[in-house]
Amino acid sequence: MNAHGLAMSEPAASGARATHDVDVQCSAATATNVAKSVATNVATNVAKNVATNAATSAAKNAATSAATSAATQAGEPPRFDERRLRTALGHFATGVVVISTGSGDTLHAMTANAFMSGSLRPPLIVVSVGQHARMHERLMCAERFGVSVLSDEQEPHSRHFAGEPQSWLAPRFTEVDGLDGVVLLERAVARFGLRMTDRHACGDHTLFVGEVMAFSLDERAPLVFFGGRYAGVAKVR
Repeated sequence: MNAHGLAMSEPAASGARATHDVDVQCSAATATNVAKSVATNVATNVAKNVATNAATSAAKNAATSAATSAATQAGEPPRFDERRLRTALGHFATGVVVISTGSGDTLHAMTANAFMSGSLRPPLIVVSVGQHARMHERLMCAERFGVSVLSDEQEPHSRHFAGEPQSWLAPRFTEVDGLDGVVLLERAVARFGLRMTDRHACGDHTLFVGEVMAFSLDERAPLVFFGGRYAGVAKVR
């Protein structure tokens, strides 16, 4: 009797376990399917977003290129983002100079970095000055002017003559023998006394060309301007 009862109870217990196992397997399968479905949807949405962004970017670039091409063909100047253009131009590393006109009470000086050697024979230097700068008016009337190339110790001078007054700073200029009305900044890397020889309109700037009448050279490290920031020369290669 007891043996028969055990025999009858075992299949029942075994059946209960089988039913439970089936339920667990069904739940696991359902969870797996849900996870796969979610993953598939997420991947699909991500792919769609990437494709949409890529298409939008390509369309914008194509539209910009088309507009630029059309403007060029029509003889109109292309339109650029002025801020981005300024940033791009700022990736050209330059030195820093102080342009000076007059002397004594008439002395006026301005920081600039649009400076270049124009020629060696004859020795010419070119500076570019915006037409709205006060220095522009002075140079339009000047017969002589000076250019001082700043050293890496003269960042305060650059800021001072760029419209950021340094109240503690007392810039010192020296006269150039034989060139009345020309003074140059002391302790500069290089200094040039110039005679104005030409002026050329250049958009919203004017290019002023000066013939070198006198110069001096100092073996100091130059001040560098790059990306809107001041820097120095790490080493000479």
